[in-house]
Amino acid sequence: MRTRPTRLGPWYTGVEALRVGKRIRLGRIFGDDGRAVVVAADHGFMLGPIRGVVNLRETVSRVIEGGPDAILLAPGQAAGLLDLFHGKRAPALLVRADWTNAFRDRTYTLPARIIRDVGTVKAREALALGASGVVVYLFMGLGDEDEEAKNVEMISALSRDCERLGLPLIVEPLPMGERVTKSNYVDLVNLSVRMAAELGADALKVPYTGDPYTFERVVKAAGGVPVLALGGYSGVTLRDSLEVVEEVMRAGGSGIVYGRNVVQAEDPAEMVRHVRAIVHEGRSALEVVGASRGGRVALATKPGACVGCNLCLAVCSIYHGGRVDIGQARLRVLQDWPMGARPVVCTLCGSCVSACPTGALRWSPQGRIEVVDELCNSCKACVEACPQGVVAFDERGGKPLICDLCGGVPQCAEWCGAAAIEVVDRGA
Repeated sequence: MRTRPTRLGPWYTGVEALRVGKRIRLGRIFGDDGRAVVVAADHGFMLGPIRGVVNLRETVSRVIEGGPDAILLAPGQAAGLLDLFHGKRAPALLVRADWTNAFRDRTYTLPARIIRDVGTVKAREALALGASGVVVYLFMGLGDEDEEAKNVEMISALSRDCERLGLPLIVEPLPMGERVTKSNYVDLVNLSVRMAAELGADALKVPYTGDPYTFERVVKAAGGVPVLALGGYSGVTLRDSLEVVEEVMRAGGSGIVYGRNVVQAEDPAEMVRHVRAIVHEGRSALEVVGASRGGRVALATKPGACVGCNLCLAVCSIYHGGRVDIGQARLRVLQDWPMGARPVVCTLCGSCVSACPTGALRWSPQGRIEVVDELCNSCKACVEACPQGVVAFDERGGKPLICDLCGGVPQCAEWCGAAAIEVVDRGA
């Protein structure tokens, strides 16, 4: 005779079994550290055959090489690409459970005149596909309040179905519509985030509000529900994009959802690896960018591009000394009238290393010059030997100021708006 299963026994029943199933599926998305890197590849469902999703199998295969925790697909594509989600190391599958025309602006065929959102997949259908969760929009700010009510009604029904099946529900709260303004945007994010949590969301996919301070308020509004930030911001540089990820994690976010920044990247796998390094390894954007360059870089200047703002000097001194003191910078800006300003940077010629009588200056494995403080006798031979005149001396600290290329990500080049200073590859 079979004994009645209990929480301590070998079986779970009823609500207990469903909760266990939901925890297992959430664990596939968030992992042991409670964080997640998700790639959204459902754009074709809303926008048609845009770049990056035309050959979705190829794109998703390249994305998976980078090790995302989960990938979001439309139901039809999920059914056709299920083989990519087989195996212990495969990412979790998330299925988009609704469709909207909200993102079809005037740059797309048939721009939306009235925003609509409809459910397209039921929880049991997503579960049959092998999904670890379903994703649905919650729009806040629509001009037609009946549409808002229908949206909430659809999510509420889906939430109950997901609860009955033990399937995680991820809600994507978005300010959208005629009633959204710049002044109420953050408040609308907070409102919709809280509504989503109250509707039963197990996780949230939330637009980044632009800074870590307002986003911290968003995380608090979620009331303990994990918040994944939408990484839709397209930075000018790789570092710009990755700094958003760093800010999200600093504000208490549980991870990031990247879409076109990954699927339309030249190397989707590499982009995913960069994001993983910040989300799961706790590395800074600066460290990730430096590692991506392999460390073997040098500086070059563009004649005629410098505007003489001296920002490079200020940034250099802040990075190395924590305060603005252009006399402590590891480069110079010459004001050559009437030719204009021109930056002078370390060329890595090695004259300072050769001139050092104590061996206090040496080459690092990455091809940068390092100062061994305990070997330096403050003789200033390096200052005199520098043909560029960029080696200065810190009289207070009694040590030379040598360009170390900021660990592989030179700040002078990163901050130069005129691109008068550039980072170039030195090779192996």
